[in-house]
This record gives sequence, structure tokens and C-alpha cells, in this order.
Amino acid sequence: MSIHKTLGIVGMGRIGMALAQRAHFGFTMPVLYHARRRHQEAEDRFNARYCDLDTLLQEADFVCVILPLTAETRHLFGATQFARMKSSAIFINAGRGPVVDENALIAALQNGEIYAAGLDVFEQEPLSVDSPLLNMSNVVAVPHIGSATHETRYNMMACAVDNLIDALQGKIEKNCVNPQAAR
Repeated sequence: MSIHKTLGIVGMGRIGMALAQRAHFGFTMPVLYHARRRHQEAEDRFNARYCDLDTLLQEADFVCVILPLTAETRHLFGATQFARMKSSAIFINAGRGPVVDENALIAALQNGEIYAAGLDVFEQEPLSVDSPLLNMSNVVAVPHIGSATHETRYNMMACAVDNLIDALQGKIEKNCVNPQAAR
């Protein structure tokens, strides 16, 4: 089944790869991605196309941001980026809240620059009860609890134990984000 919509993924780590897999095999969606570097596996397995951020914003029907918060990514998404998106686009932030200038997002949603947004992270958490995002009919906002299932928490615990065992055996565990520090 094809839904004839293009998914744009900003940040092609493990979560981005899992999302690309579901979009490609589950919905036969074309997948665009933007990341610090090309991911040949995503291109080979999911026919994902690497592109610059502007191209992704202009072509994607769904823009899903899955980025860590760094000095370079803080407010990466602001008024300029929302203006480049299709007016029918749906923006999803499942990375870190401060990657998005929330005031610019609110304005883009109110002005019809983008169609809708799905958010489970916010610039300030917890989200203020006064936030306009909570009263907008074109926003789905959920608390930042994507990992709050028994299965996920068990897997997180098992991963932590495996990582500890690897570290005690002098191995660099598979989830190490700074292997240079382990040496």
C-alpha cells in the first residue's frame, strides 16, 4: 500500500533507520534524509535519498526530526525552515525540544505555513499549561514518555547490564556515544 507521501527524516541514527524501514516497507513511502553524513545502509535497504536540509523541507510531506541537542542543532528549526516547508506538511519532533524554536512553530501552525505538528518533546519541559500548542486543533502533543513501557524499560535495563559487563571486560559497548573516552 502506497500513501503517495514522502517522508523526510532529519537525523539518521538508530531511530531514523527504524523509521525509514517502517515507511519504506510498511507504506512504500519515498524516504529523504538529512544527516551529518551519508548512510549507505539506509540508501541500499530503504532506497532513502540523502539531500540537503532545504531540499528535504521543500519536498517532504512529513518532516520528522530525530536530532540530539547540540550547539549546532539548537533552534535548527525556526521561521525560515517552516517557511520552506509545504503548507500541507506535517512536522514531527521526536528528538529534543530545543532543536525547534517553539514560537516560530506556533506561528507557522497559526498562519497555515505548515498543516500540523506532532510533538513529544518541547523547548521547555514540562510544557506549560498556558502553551498555545495545547489548544491548537492541528497539534498532537504527548508527554515525553516514549520509553515508558514495561518492555522498553526492561530492554533498557538489560542493555545497561550488558554495557557494564562489556566495560568490565575492557570492551567498548555497542551503545557507546564517545568511544574515544573509553580508551
